[in-house]
Amino acid sequence: MSHIMLVDDDVDLAQLIRTKLAAEGHEVSVIHSGDGAFEMAKQVKPDLVVLDIMLPGETGYRICRRLRKDPELYQVGILILTALGEEPEVLHGLEQGADDYLSKPFKLDHLMDKIVSLEALLDSAKQRHSATGLPGTEAVKREINHRLARGMAIACCYIDMVGFKPYCAVTGVTGQTRALAFMANMLNMLTRQMGVYESYTAHLGGEHFVVMLNLEDYERFCNTLMEMFDQKMKELYTPEQVQQGFIMATDRRGKTGRYPLMMLSIGIAHNQFRQYKSAKKVFEVLAQTRQMARPVNKSAMFADRRQTDR
Repeated sequence: MSHIMLVDDDVDLAQLIRTKLAAEGHEVSVIHSGDGAFEMAKQVKPDLVVLDIMLPGETGYRICRRLRKDPELYQVGILILTALGEEPEVLHGLEQGADDYLSKPFKLDHLMDKIVSLEALLDSAKQRHSATGLPGTEAVKREINHRLARGMAIACCYIDMVGFKPYCAVTGVTGQTRALAFMANMLNMLTRQMGVYESYTAHLGGEHFVVMLNLEDYERFCNTLMEMFDQKMKELYTPEQVQQGFIMATDRRGKTGRYPLMMLSIGIAHNQFRQYKSAKKVFEVLAQTRQMARPVNKSAMFADRRQTDR
C-alpha cells in the first residue's frame, strides 16, 4: 500500500476520500490549503499526491511544479483534481508534471481506479529488463516528462542496433542475450566514464535503447559511443565474420543473404531550438530522426534542428 498525500480545500470531500483510502490500507496525510502543501510533502515524503488545482493560497499548478523540481520528490506520483475538466486546463496540469487527472465531481470508485493505475505506472518504472537490467519505455517517458516540467535542457538519443535481427538469427537466444548485455554495459560504462551523471538509460525492447542526457553532453556522448561500438562490436563475432565483414543469415521467409556486422543508428531530439511539452512529442520526433540516421559501413547519427514549437 502507498502513502498518499491529499491536498483539497473541500473538507467534507477530503474526509470521504481519506476514509476510503484508509479502508483500502493506504496511509493518508491531508492538508486543506495550497500554502504549506509542499512543506508537508517534504516532511512526509508520500508515494502519491492527490492534488486539487483550485486551492486557497498556492495553486495546485505551482505545487506540482515545485514537486517536480525538488530532487527528493520529483518522482512522486501526482494525480490532479480539476473542477473545470476542460482540455486546456487538463493539458496545462499535465505539462506541469502531473501523471494523470480526474474531473470533479467524481465517484470514489473512479478515484480508486486512478490510484491503482498510478501505482501500476510507478511499479512499471521500477521494473528492469532481464538481459540489460535497464528500465523500459514507460519509465523513460515519465522521466522525460519530469525533466521537461522542471525546465531542463535535454537531449534524447534513440539508439538502434542495426543488424541485430540477423545476428540473433545466427546466434539464437544466447547471442541475443549477449548482444543486449553488451549494449547495456557499454551505455552504462560510457555514462560513468564521461561523467554524464544526470543521464537516464532505458531499454525499449529488442534492439532499441534510449539515453536521455543534458543538452550539452549529447554530441560528445554519441560520437564517443559510435566510435567505441564500431570497434568493440567485433567481440560479438567470429574472426572469420570480422574479416569478411558480414554474416550469412536466413530471414523469416527462408531467404538466405549477406548482412553487414552491427552498427548503430542514433536519432536525436532536443529542446535547444524548440520547446517540448511532453514525452509524447519527443518520441514523435525521435521516430523521424531515427529514420534519417542511416549507417553505411559505420554507425551514424542524425539530430533534429528544426525550430518549430511542439
